[in-house]
Amino acid sequence: MKSLILTYLFKTTIVAHMKKKAQYRGLFPGALEMMILKTLSWKPMHGYALAQRLKDISEDYLQIEEGSLYPALQRMLKTGWLETEMGLSARNRPVRVFKVTEAGKKHLEQELASVEKMFAGITRVLTLAEQ
Repeated sequence: MKSLILTYLFKTTIVAHMKKKAQYRGLFPGALEMMILKTLSWKPMHGYALAQRLKDISEDYLQIEEGSLYPALQRMLKTGWLETEMGLSARNRPVRVFKVTEAGKKHLEQELASVEKMFAGITRVLTLAEQ
């Protein structure tokens, strides 16, 4: 049930760029970092692959621009949530591969719990506001 609510809210309220640019909504503070951590927890990858994965998972609802993604990755490296190693892209080019650290996993857990509480409150208000 929680995952259905999170999926619904993700697709309806947490979008950076709606399909066909019909409407723009910014991400709430920490959302990009949380999505980066969650995605990289599944599989370490380089920046471009990460941006493509976020776009694919969100069914094109999110268009994460390089001007947002790479500074976020740098901030996360500095805070110790990510680490890098050199790897090869699908085209055999050298790339920095980002991995989640233990500190990053702990931060992700805390942020997910916080977001679930926030969405529970929003859902409650939206459900009960008409009563």
